[in-house]
Amino acid sequence: MSIEIVEPGMLTSVQDPSGRGAWRHLGVPVGGAADPWNARLANRLAGNDDDTALLEMTVAGPTLRFRQPARVAITGRLDASLDGVPFAANAARDVRAGALLRVGNGAGARGYLAIGGGVNVEPVLGSASTDLRTGFGGFEGRALRSGDRLEIGTRSSSGAHRWTGSWPAGPIRVVPGPHADQFSPDALTGAAWRVGVEADRTGVRLDGAAPPSDALEVASMALVLGAIQVPPDRRPIMMLADRPVTGGYPVPAVVIGADIGRVAQLRAGDQVRFASVSIEEARSALRRAESELAALEALDGPRDDELGWAGSHR
Repeated sequence: MSIEIVEPGMLTSVQDPSGRGAWRHLGVPVGGAADPWNARLANRLAGNDDDTALLEMTVAGPTLRFRQPARVAITGRLDASLDGVPFAANAARDVRAGALLRVGNGAGARGYLAIGGGVNVEPVLGSASTDLRTGFGGFEGRALRSGDRLEIGTRSSSGAHRWTGSWPAGPIRVVPGPHADQFSPDALTGAAWRVGVEADRTGVRLDGAAPPSDALEVASMALVLGAIQVPPDRRPIMMLADRPVTGGYPVPAVVIGADIGRVAQLRAGDQVRFASVSIEEARSALRRAESELAALEALDGPRDDELGWAGSHR
């Protein structure tokens, strides 16, 4: 069965949550979902394995037509409607053939659409993710366009679910980076920041008080997910899925794993504050995030043409 891309939205691509981490030593970016936590949640809601291929949608999302019945789930912070009826986020539902799903602007930068059985594309270097800069993987190595048709795999026998967990709030939490001693202790945490217009799958650049440091460049080193680089213009960049494999700017801090998805949801103009935590606190936060991911309950819902599906399940 297949789905048709009626309108592609701002940027819609095929991704999987984990990307290509096994190939970094050969210079291949990891890629994968910018917000892997929400991508994994969408797959679980739809009854898929965590790393199943799905759609990542940015800001103004796509319009899709389902050519066959399907089970779908949307996570993240975009709004959606199905045949004109509000589509509840964080819960799966079965849709009929011919249904029209519109995903639009919401409170965050990204949303994830999982379809029972997953998006059926040929893996490249062990991943279904689209490398948009290089042009390989996913669907023809590119963002989706109007008229594209995506084949969908066979849906598993597991049922639909809804999410009953909660999101973390407060400052973005960071641990010290390899060059923390070259900056004042409160260089990041002591200031208020705002997301600049340069925010994409590579990273999120911040505007605010320039953190003082004598270090303009450092020896090239590996860039981990969440590394906060400070280039010569002193505008920090929080690195995300499509970051380069290496970088030569100092890294005073690293965003903890539990907050990567929160960074990926930031939009231009959003305010950001940081809080320093210990390595053990970072590990505890990651364990809590995993437990929230598992906060699912079975959902035996009505058909997609029943208005009882409308509204929020939160």
